[in-house]
Amino acid sequence: MENSVKNKKQGYLIILSAIIVGILYQLIPLVLPITSTTQVIASFFNVTLMFVILYVILKEEFLDWFKHFSFKWLLIGIPFLVVVGTVAGALWSAIAGGTTANDINSILTWDYVIKNVPFMLMGEELLSIAILYGAWKKLNWSFWQATLLCSVLFALWHLPSYDYNALQCLVTIIPSRLVLNYLFKKSNSIWVTWIVHIAFDLLTFLPILLK
Repeated sequence: MENSVKNKKQGYLIILSAIIVGILYQLIPLVLPITSTTQVIASFFNVTLMFVILYVILKEEFLDWFKHFSFKWLLIGIPFLVVVGTVAGALWSAIAGGTTANDINSILTWDYVIKNVPFMLMGEELLSIAILYGAWKKLNWSFWQATLLCSVLFALWHLPSYDYNALQCLVTIIPSRLVLNYLFKKSNSIWVTWIVHIAFDLLTFLPILLK
């Protein structure tokens, strides 16, 4: 009973912390002038805060996410995410007659991608997997209940990047997050979800970077 109560406290604390960090991240461009320094702060904000928070709450249980790796699920995950992301994007484009571009496109350079994007995406993975893990492992939700909660919140965190087009975010981002969460379930490795996430975003950015 005592262990069950502890798990629930941890679960609620993890989810609440991730939501607060995600909201604070959205406020950065509203409270700080947009400069190169602000971009650096934004790139490291989620990954730094969530790493500290998750280590304090979960300790070795959190570090275990970094101790596993699966080439099998990495090789499956990259094409799987590309297909799902492409289909979801095409579906939305067909429904809406076009898409709202990600605002990161306006600042994309190879230098920015190399110096900032890996840290941004690890921050996104820590935020997302924290919510998934908190609901699934600590609150004893089913995996699919937990992954749906995580995916909806993940999509909503992207609202500022897509000019607050909520329906586009839900239709195009939720499927991709579901794939990434499933890869974590199968591999127990945040490295797998992070690398697959990087590969997918890099493929998405290539048309802009190669102009």
